[in-house]
Amino acid sequence: MGWTFEVFDVALLALTIPAFLSDFHVSKAEIGIVATIQAIGMIIGGIIGGGAADRIGRVRTLSYAIGWYAVCTGITAAAGSLTSVEILRFLAGLGMGACWTAGAALVAETWPTAHRGKGGALMQSGMPLGNLLALGATAVVASGHGGLEEGRWRMLYLLGALPLLFAVYVRLATPESPLWLARDTGPRTRSSIRSLATPGIRRPLLTALTFVFFIQYLFYSVNTFLPTFLVEVDHMAFAKSLTYLVALQFGAIVGFTAFAALVDGVGRRPTFVGYLLVGACAIGLLLTVRLPGVVLAATFLAGVGISGVFAGVGPWAAEMMHRAPSRGLAMGVIYNGGRVGGAIAPYAVGVLAIDTAGFRLGLGTAIVSAALAIVMMLIAPETRGRELAA
Repeated sequence: MGWTFEVFDVALLALTIPAFLSDFHVSKAEIGIVATIQAIGMIIGGIIGGGAADRIGRVRTLSYAIGWYAVCTGITAAAGSLTSVEILRFLAGLGMGACWTAGAALVAETWPTAHRGKGGALMQSGMPLGNLLALGATAVVASGHGGLEEGRWRMLYLLGALPLLFAVYVRLATPESPLWLARDTGPRTRSSIRSLATPGIRRPLLTALTFVFFIQYLFYSVNTFLPTFLVEVDHMAFAKSLTYLVALQFGAIVGFTAFAALVDGVGRRPTFVGYLLVGACAIGLLLTVRLPGVVLAATFLAGVGISGVFAGVGPWAAEMMHRAPSRGLAMGVIYNGGRVGGAIAPYAVGVLAIDTAGFRLGLGTAIVSAALAIVMMLIAPETRGRELAA
């Protein structure tokens, strides 16, 4: 639920950009800075949150993170300028990043080893659920009030403050990680980046970080530019419609559900590789086929493979760091350091997309990224069944 509300919050910014353009009388470039600042906040918050989770506990850090981003989002409803929005989105991003790190560590350390993959997939399913929740809330507010301009977008950010109540529940009712508690009998070792450079930790950390970099590049290159490609190059008007977005998100839900069913039985490596192959094939179809039915089916498959591959990242990162004394910090570095790939992707594709051929080449880099992610997964050891050290 914490991840669902976080994704809702992230999607909210994208959905309210047209209203910001109108109400604050700013350019698209200025609006783009807001998204960049929020992403930077998430990267920083995710790494800091990992250290905090090692120091004060997974549950306490998770509850503080949810409460923090909820408060910052609620205050955004009162923003009087784009500068205010930028500051508040950065601050909210700190909580968002910390939420994933603390939550993923909690799930990985709480679920039994034989079912850890299912727990991680269940947690990550908050991605499509949060996106659908944001789409639904935006549609209701926009249709009921004639759009989001003239301050009506503020109602959505007020809704984003509601997870503050959930943060209280997390703090009071959620059991702490038994592995973290097992380490709580003596003086706690302070988390530090230096501890991650020790022999036996450094190599799996870099392998996992590189893998996440490539899947983040894959995800953001496709999700940022594919709708524009389908509209401007293939003249698929439906890519602007709710049909496209719903097909993508329902594909993601199916992807997460199937991942949960497969990963603990089949193993991490074949499941990840299979999903990346599905995603790469879906992109290939979307770049070469113009039949509306095939495009819609490929959009669904893109949701399955490109979004669904994230279902296993949390447990896998924990298993790659199974001996790390600062596992929370290590997971924060892996996932949030990998977000750099997501930050690079829109710029790289945008630079190449100067004409139709360049646009195809730009999106084709997503297929290359999927292939490189497969290589990294084949280099990495199979981690199914690994016990996590306390």
